[in-house]
Amino acid sequence: MVNYLISVDESSNSEIAILEVIKHILDKEKDTLFLISVAEDPITFPSSAMSAVIMTESLKAIEQKSKNILIQRAAIAKHLGVKNVRALLGHGNHVGEAVCKAAEEKQIDFLVVGRRGMGQVKRIFLGSTSRYILEHSPCNVICIKETEEMKSRLLNEQRIEQQQDVENYHDFERLHLHI
Repeated sequence: MVNYLISVDESSNSEIAILEVIKHILDKEKDTLFLISVAEDPITFPSSAMSAVIMTESLKAIEQKSKNILIQRAAIAKHLGVKNVRALLGHGNHVGEAVCKAAEEKQIDFLVVGRRGMGQVKRIFLGSTSRYILEHSPCNVICIKETEEMKSRLLNEQRIEQQQDVENYHDFERLHLHI
């Protein structure tokens, strides 16, 4: 049994990573596919007058968005026949660091990341989560580069509509990965 971890977000890139791993690498019956979404903490400044109520509401909204992403991506994997899908909800200020901590904690064999193909200038200002993971991961990393062919194939495939009550969905594990 091999453990795979895919970092997911709302981009088509993470959906493509799931599809590629399931299609080419993963044994649907034996392997475990972990999906992680990291709810990034809102940025606050030391002199910020943001009230505790506003901060709490912001955190709830961010976490809810991450839960929705996990539910949708887990539904795709299950629909494609993966028997062992586990969803992880992380928190932190640095997605790459949280993903690497989760990989270590869950004894992941292969960490899978999508690559958006940002230009050098954007990467300098925004950083690169996939680059961070490649350099700091405790395990082997598979990087899926999104191509135009993959994008068009994804658009042509039937999307899975998940009509599940998010509040009552508990098939995910909360990780305490605050950094």
